[in-house]
Amino acid sequence: MKTKILIIACTFFCSINMLYGKQAPTLYGTLSDKNIKYFGRWDFTNSTQYVSYWGGAYIKVIFTGTTVKARVGNKSNFFAKIDDGPWVSFLNAKDTLNLTPTSISKGSHTLILAQGKDYNYVFNFQGLLLDEGAKTKSPKVSSTLIEYIGDSITTGYTDAQADVSCYAWVCSEALKTEHTQIAYPGITLVSYPKPGMDVQYFKQQCSGANPTDWDFNTYTPKVVVINLGTNDNNKKVPDSLLMKGYSIFLKTIRDKFPKAEIFVMRTFLGVKAAPTLAVVNARINAGDKKLHYIDTNGWVTKADYTDGLHPSVSGNIKIAGLLQPILAPYVK
Repeated sequence: MKTKILIIACTFFCSINMLYGKQAPTLYGTLSDKNIKYFGRWDFTNSTQYVSYWGGAYIKVIFTGTTVKARVGNKSNFFAKIDDGPWVSFLNAKDTLNLTPTSISKGSHTLILAQGKDYNYVFNFQGLLLDEGAKTKSPKVSSTLIEYIGDSITTGYTDAQADVSCYAWVCSEALKTEHTQIAYPGITLVSYPKPGMDVQYFKQQCSGANPTDWDFNTYTPKVVVINLGTNDNNKKVPDSLLMKGYSIFLKTIRDKFPKAEIFVMRTFLGVKAAPTLAVVNARINAGDKKLHYIDTNGWVTKADYTDGLHPSVSGNIKIAGLLQPILAPYVK
């Protein structure tokens, strides 16, 4: 009898709360916590973990307390930054990541947790573990998003902290914008014969069989920056095929983001520069006035690479510094 009374009472008060718009207390740090903000291509369909498949995906949140841990459902490479501190690497880490092995000061702190290094780009986020009584708050986020499309050069390949040290990340942070890196090592622009970015960019997953189509209504970048063509040169893709594929690629992105400013970068080594420029000029002449070409000639030297192909950490910082003033007028 007492059990029935308790059930009836619970049902009654739950109904009253729903009637007057009251909600259950926030479960701070869990996947239901709306204060945690997600950037990148995330799959939210699994109630036990949210998953991203492209490098450079990150979460951002403000939390209170002196410690914080992150629960992840896969072994991967993660990078954490608290307040204005340095990026801390958690390489080949899994299960529970202790992001504060040394307790931090009491008060509110901003956490950014990112993922991605050298072909390993799956981020299974299962929530945060906070101090007893700790809470979260929504962080300050920019309304401007820059989407970078590229290959290993846009993933910070060969650098110890990869995506978070790449020119794309460094440039966007300097511009105080949010950002995504839709990039994968070794990928070409055109499918030749393996799927290139002309196919993979439109998918939720960066690789694998039968990838899911990405829902482009999820977010809309204000600026899109494309740096492709290096691997097309390595794979000996004919210029005529590259030009046809690049033209279709730019048109399709324009159809997805009619108002976005789209920037096409000359490859840093200068390979496929002539056909790329020809495609961009043809699209501009056809009426796309929000399309731009960035001539990177002279931006980097041999000293700025780790292996003659991939920029070093300092090389990425140099590139970011040159790219920043070009994008700045379009992100205000």
